[in-house]
Amino acid sequence: MESIGVQPMVVAPALLVLGFAAYVVAVAGASLGGLSAGLQRAGFAEPRRLRIGRLVGAGLAAWFLFLAMTTVSGVYLDARSPRPALYLLPAFLAVAALFRAAWLRDGVQAMPTWWIPALQTLRLGGGASLFAAWAIGLAPWGLARTAGIGDLLVGATAAAVALALAYGARGSRAFGLAWNVLGLGDILHTLFRAAASAPGPQRLLFEEPANRIPAVFPFVYLPGFIVPLTVLLHLLSLRQLLARRDAS
Repeated sequence: MESIGVQPMVVAPALLVLGFAAYVVAVAGASLGGLSAGLQRAGFAEPRRLRIGRLVGAGLAAWFLFLAMTTVSGVYLDARSPRPALYLLPAFLAVAALFRAAWLRDGVQAMPTWWIPALQTLRLGGGASLFAAWAIGLAPWGLARTAGIGDLLVGATAAAVALALAYGARGSRAFGLAWNVLGLGDILHTLFRAAASAPGPQRLLFEEPANRIPAVFPFVYLPGFIVPLTVLLHLLSLRQLLARRDAS
């Protein structure tokens, strides 16, 4: 029987913390840069672009600080309930709100269709992070193997999708649509395995060690930021591709 209660604090090696933090900052920076370029191409006046950029940047900074403070405090290590839902629910509510935002829709539609798949090559870093989490005892091999390989495959094929769309290759639009659907399927599979292998009453997979990625800094940014952002990017890319007759 698995013991349920407050789990011992786990600290990732300093070098790994720095490397992962750099990865998260790179993803956030590339996303904000793309947003700014899209708003400019959509004809947004500079004052409005700056206002949107400041609001999004401040929101991200506040979210990153919230995740860091709550994770370091150990609040998500209590396995008597699935406490990561405390940040997963607002994260996906934010995804839903952003997907409906007119300014984001206009900014994305003004961008070339290859840009979002090109950004998704950063999922290679997410796959590598899952294997790193397994290596230091934060995740079971079953989760790291399936979710990590899935991320690596989606990240690697993202480059092929981006190139096909950029050059207007025959069938590239259909290729991009299928890739986005498969990418979303991979995320759903990852979320299921992650929840089913984490400590708590919802645990269904009992391979050791239990999955503590959602409760340990800085890996909390994988489910708390990278996964919701990836879902949003897939949805935005699907909408963009469906709105266009060609891949130019």
